[in-house]
Amino acid sequence: MTSKDERESAEDAADVRVGESESDAAPSVTAASDDAAPEPAATEPADSEPADSEAADAEAVPAAAADEPAAKPRGANALLLGAGAVAVVALIFAVWFGVGWISAAGDDDLSVDRARDEVSRVSEAAVVTLNTLDYRQVDRDLDRWAAASTGQLLDDINNDRASAKTTIEQGKLITTARVLKSAVTQLNDREGTAQVMVAIVRDFTPDGGAPETAYLRVQGALARTETGWKLSNVGSVDFAPPGS
Repeated sequence: MTSKDERESAEDAADVRVGESESDAAPSVTAASDDAAPEPAATEPADSEPADSEAADAEAVPAAAADEPAAKPRGANALLLGAGAVAVVALIFAVWFGVGWISAAGDDDLSVDRARDEVSRVSEAAVVTLNTLDYRQVDRDLDRWAAASTGQLLDDINNDRASAKTTIEQGKLITTARVLKSAVTQLNDREGTAQVMVAIVRDFTPDGGAPETAYLRVQGALARTETGWKLSNVGSVDFAPPGS
């Protein structure tokens, strides 16, 4: 073999080795590319973020719940509501009872005041009636006496009517009276009784004589009847006239 042939043979052998080297390298490139392909899976940490977020939320919920006041049992709420309702009702009742009591007390006071005024008015008129006489009209005056009286006083007027009429007519008596002052000294509106004191001045004129004046203080008892207050008893005492 010539040196030319030896050189060509050496080049061919080199080419063969290069080809084998390239063919051997190809699988490693392929394998490398196959191994590199799954690299996109490295994005999995992005998927793990929701899990971490959920875990964070789960931890935050108990913390937030811890800030909220613990809910009371349903039974306790119902009990509190019931107690509140009872308190409101009790308050309304107390207010109503208080107003009712004040109103009733005011009504009682008003009733007593009215009764006192009525007793004062009736007693003054009755005392004047019992001290007014005119022998020319004895029956009329004695009827007025009876109309203003009740109880024992009325019985006395009726029983003594005949004798009183004779005395008045024979003495030709004429008397008139007027009230100076009066006071209700006692009043029991429930039982319908009262006591009065009435100061009067009475003018007495005998037949053919000069008028005479007398000052009297009349103590009277009154009783309430179906037709109103009336005198049930009277008594009189002299007293000094005003300014004397």
